[in-house]
Amino acid sequence: MTVPLTTPSRSTDENYADILRWQARYRMLFASLIGFGTITLKWFGVVSAESVLMARFDLRGVLLAMLGLVVVYVVGHRVLAAVLARRGHAPMGVVVGAIASDTVMLFGSALLITPPAHFDRALLLSIFTVQFTQIFFGWTATIANLILIGAGYTTLVAVAADAGMIATPAEELWTLALYGIGVLLYVALQGHVAARMRRLVEIFQRAQDGDFSARFEEEPDQMPDPVSVIGRAYNQMRERLQAIVLTDPLSGCYNRRGLNQLAEREVSRAIRQKKELAVLAIDLDHFKRINDDYGHLTGDEVIREIGALLRTTAREADVVARFGGEEFTILAPDSSEEGALILADRVMQAFRNYRFRSLPPDIRITASIGLAADWARDDDVSKTLLARADEALYVAKRNGRDQAVVWHAGMRAFDGTPPKGRSSVVGMLRINE
Repeated sequence: MTVPLTTPSRSTDENYADILRWQARYRMLFASLIGFGTITLKWFGVVSAESVLMARFDLRGVLLAMLGLVVVYVVGHRVLAAVLARRGHAPMGVVVGAIASDTVMLFGSALLITPPAHFDRALLLSIFTVQFTQIFFGWTATIANLILIGAGYTTLVAVAADAGMIATPAEELWTLALYGIGVLLYVALQGHVAARMRRLVEIFQRAQDGDFSARFEEEPDQMPDPVSVIGRAYNQMRERLQAIVLTDPLSGCYNRRGLNQLAEREVSRAIRQKKELAVLAIDLDHFKRINDDYGHLTGDEVIREIGALLRTTAREADVVARFGGEEFTILAPDSSEEGALILADRVMQAFRNYRFRSLPPDIRITASIGLAADWARDDDVSKTLLARADEALYVAKRNGRDQAVVWHAGMRAFDGTPPKGRSSVVGMLRINE
């Protein structure tokens, strides 16, 4: 089903109201031009063929009726626009009512002015109303519009046949049937293109928010139209955009936005599968001395090496991110507290054994780690684990650095008090044993 082009933050009825309001100006202008133009041409005899009603009434009466129809239509839509401006919403019933007024205006004008031999002119004009209805209001309103057009044209043919001005009304109904088939095929194709355009807009909106997980369906078996060309261009630059927006350019790890985005995905998966999650908060010990002693350019080179070291040490499924400065975070999906301890020990050993190319051989860098793990029970688990891991990290730094501490309930991080109960130092002793 075709969904109308709407602003995501507003309701459908509110968007319908806005669309009807700006369309009202064009409806009134179009009706005025057609109506008064036709009246002028008829009055001065430029168009002299008789309509159905002209055969029964004089020209002045028919033209006055045409003028009245135009005035009622214009005033009606001006009133509708004012009401919608005050209420701010328009349900589908109001949309169908506006479409019905178009049908009455179109086929009423044909009955007053158009000769029966040229009733198909009304069908040609109605194509535009169907097109705009499908674009802005979707399939429900489009089907209602086609039904109203069918009823209007059938009424025209019946009145003309009753007046003896159409000899073969069945042929006119065949014209209506062919019109209906052609228009349905046209709006179906247009609806398909519009649906793909909406999908493309959604992808760009998600990319604007930093979410590059969606790809455009290229449909390679069909001829590439402009929508496909744009979609394929987006797919080609998607990975580059993702790297620019979600990756820290210095370390090569994810940045804060990238971590938050991937954390949402991993938390949703962990909730569905009833899995645990773990977070490691990593802070480089005394990194300020590196910048002070060797300069910030050397410090940047060290950050690059550390980013590569962490990505190599972590598991393939783990998310490694740099929060800024010398702070890093690892999100470990499907990992218990014991598994997180093993990962933390592996990270610290990697730091102890690594020789930095940008530093003298005797310079070592160590890391303090705070970690937390829990079952994924709700969408806020990643934020909770990040806060707990930061608290445990602070304890690790206050306790002497170059160690890992597991968060537990009752931990007091900001007074330097060692945590009660099991810390990761004890855990690592068990691992090393």
